[in-house]
Amino acid sequence: MGNDNPHYARGTAAGSKGHSAEAKANSEAAASEVTKDLGRRHKQVVEAFETYGVSGEIPETIANDLDLPVHVVRPRCGELRKRGLLYEVGKRPGLMGCNVMAYSTIKPDEAA
Repeated sequence: MGNDNPHYARGTAAGSKGHSAEAKANSEAAASEVTKDLGRRHKQVVEAFETYGVSGEIPETIANDLDLPVHVVRPRCGELRKRGLLYEVGKRPGLMGCNVMAYSTIKPDEAA
C-alpha cells in the first residue's frame, strides 16, 4: 500500500536516496548544509560528554542528561567523532539491553 502523502512522493522524504554517485553527492551536500545549523547542539553534546571524563558514556545517558530524545543525540555523536571531538571508548549495555558505543572527549591513548 503506497503513501499518499505528497512529502514522500518521488523520493522527497529525508534520508538516503540510493547508492549512485549522484545520490551520494547529494547526500554529502545536504549533510554539510545541515551541520552548519547544528553548532549549538554539537557544543551541548560535547559539554555533556566532558562531565564523564576518560570513561565516557553512552548516547542514551547523554540524551537523558540533556532531556533530549536519543535520536537527536546519537547522530551528533557520529558527527562529532568524525570531527575528532569524540572518541569511541568501547561498547556498553544500552537501555534496551543491546551493546552500544560509548564515547569520550578524551582520546583513549592520551588517557594512559
